[in-house]
Amino acid sequence: MKIQLFVPPQGYVAQRWSEGSSMPPLGILFLAAVLEQEGFDVMVVPSDVLGDSWQEVEKRIVDFRPDIVGITTTTENRFDSFRLADIAKRVSPSILTVLGGPHISMAGQDTITHIKSVDVLVLGEGERTVVEIARTLREGGSLKNVVGIYYRDTDGKIIATGRRSRIEDLDDLPLPARHLIPMDKYNFFVETRDGRKRRAQNLMTSRGCPFNCYFCATPINWGRKMRGHSPQRVIDEVEHLVDHYGAEFIWFYDDTLNYNAPRLHKIMDMIIERKLDIKFANEFRIDIVDKPLLEKMREAGLERGYFGIEAGAQRVRNEIVLKNFEIDRVYQFVQWAKELDFIPGPFFIFSHHTETWDEAQQTIAIMEKVIDIHPQADISTAILHVYPGTPVEKIAKEEGIMPKNFSWAKKSDMSRVHTLPAAQGYVPLFKHRLTWRQIAELIMRFSSTSTDKKVVSWKKIARTLSSLTSAKELWINFVFFTVLLKNRIKKRLNR
Repeated sequence: MKIQLFVPPQGYVAQRWSEGSSMPPLGILFLAAVLEQEGFDVMVVPSDVLGDSWQEVEKRIVDFRPDIVGITTTTENRFDSFRLADIAKRVSPSILTVLGGPHISMAGQDTITHIKSVDVLVLGEGERTVVEIARTLREGGSLKNVVGIYYRDTDGKIIATGRRSRIEDLDDLPLPARHLIPMDKYNFFVETRDGRKRRAQNLMTSRGCPFNCYFCATPINWGRKMRGHSPQRVIDEVEHLVDHYGAEFIWFYDDTLNYNAPRLHKIMDMIIERKLDIKFANEFRIDIVDKPLLEKMREAGLERGYFGIEAGAQRVRNEIVLKNFEIDRVYQFVQWAKELDFIPGPFFIFSHHTETWDEAQQTIAIMEKVIDIHPQADISTAILHVYPGTPVEKIAKEEGIMPKNFSWAKKSDMSRVHTLPAAQGYVPLFKHRLTWRQIAELIMRFSSTSTDKKVVSWKKIARTLSSLTSAKELWINFVFFTVLLKNRIKKRLNR
């Protein structure tokens, strides 16, 4: 039984990793690890970092002759995943094509209804499910007994086997199978404030999110109940990354690393006791963090702490986003970051449901105050995106931002929504009350100098133009470009 697991050529996000840096794909590396543990012959193909063309992808399938081709699928890269499934079926109709990942968990019915080259969809956590799929195929059994999938029976009928219960003890899982990918090809470095470019590695210590942000699919994918590796298991993986891959910087990829303060205190204690000499970054929920924890994290190597503010106006933040904290918590966290000497990284989103221009200006005012407190703060901005299965998708359809009969599986349907595929893949944008020029002004207001330079490069302009599929996309990009150009000229005149 041979299983080939793919990251499609586009990778996970269209622009973010096209700048030459990428993280190892933990999702399929966990799948590969449990399959290896069960004795299956597994090949992982990260087509993105290998720079594979579609012809090279096909050749890899021909050469390996897999029984199963598994493909990780995000909303951004879903059309690449569908194309890869088509290629696998063209190589051999007997190959079982299996798709999983966040998009599949949220839009499974839509996907299997329209993408005929896909045989099986894995919903939610896949580690237990993929092993059962492989065993079933090897033993000639029926997929109807595998919980947590969509599949087509011999008559072409779509069958759903229900949701699988989530893995309670994450320590039962082996370490991700990083040895199956060319780790030397991941140009993953993070420049720290001492000017050093440190070799970085990513790891995820927990799954789940108990919060209710209306744009987020994490609670649906991972569940609301938090589950985490034990502190010992976390340290074992950190030491593994240091010893085997020369990690000097750890990117904790949890949605909320500080969900359990005593657990995080213990992890930090162990890093300090073992003198691991690493720097790290993570995401916080700032309404459940205190200064003693931050002090210990800083001692352990905290370099950057990211957190979501999302909206400046309290009405939008509390009633629309469903993020209930007072803005003073933001200023307190940023002040602590300044005192303890680490970089705070607030995230902001523009064009929320019902957000007005005046309310968006409140977001700008908060950004300015954050910079006043901590001039090195790493501010990130984005337009609100719509992902399948989220409350935002429901609102978008009610407001006419997306058609009610929109299909995530039909590329032709993308002409019915607003997108910026060169920057963020084929993900609909939520444009409600703000104009495109207003949104561009807001987004470009806090673009970093390095990002500014990349945005105006001719290479990026050419890539953006080549990706355009409609006059609508051309207009949006033109508005953003003119606003960016205006801001660049203004900066030069003010020097």
